[in-house]
Amino acid sequence: MAGARVIVERVSRAHGDALILRDVSFAVEPGEIIAVTGPSGSGKTTLLQLIGSLDRPTAGTIRVDDVAVHALTNATSFRRDTVGFVFQLHHLLPALTVQRNVELPLVAARVRRHEREQRALALLDEVGLTGRQHDLPAALSGGERQRVAVARALAGWPRLLLADEPTGALDSRSSQRIWELLTGVRERYGTTILVASHDPALPQHADRGIALIDGRLASAADRSPEGAA
Repeated sequence: MAGARVIVERVSRAHGDALILRDVSFAVEPGEIIAVTGPSGSGKTTLLQLIGSLDRPTAGTIRVDDVAVHALTNATSFRRDTVGFVFQLHHLLPALTVQRNVELPLVAARVRRHEREQRALALLDEVGLTGRQHDLPAALSGGERQRVAVARALAGWPRLLLADEPTGALDSRSSQRIWELLTGVRERYGTTILVASHDPALPQHADRGIALIDGRLASAADRSPEGAA
């Protein structure tokens, strides 16, 4: 499985009078791990949501391989077949077991039950949660719940993994485990990974970084008006 190529070109996103992203452009090559950094309110979450088709840009274009994400009118199949999401607060369904939570994307994809179960168990083993498949999320630690969230994001074998503050609520030991897990995913599957985080350890785990300040790339934000192109 090869990772996806991502091209973001002159993307802006406004909410009312507030401009959340401003003329952002960059490219991500297949299999890269990119650290998206910046202070709170800089647009990191919005950027990931736009790339993953959870939101649409006000201006500009986003392409993931041959898909014009910015122009999708129905993004269900794109999200199902191409993208995996890991959210800061994991968003596990509390009434479902760990295994059933991991299987959820496969239910939507109409994968047969036996195959869903086998894939979920294999992924739980991969994230170090063998034997916990029948537990409810409330029985897990914060780090364990986030590992379940990673397993769920990988259930459809996505070529692009988007992780929004995946270690924001974790202690340093659990955070290290998540970073090891994400880098291992890239090594095994070639997955392209974008991670937005305040974690100061993030850059050491990434191939390179994209820094946002006030909704703009830091390189553009640092230029004076006289030096702007």
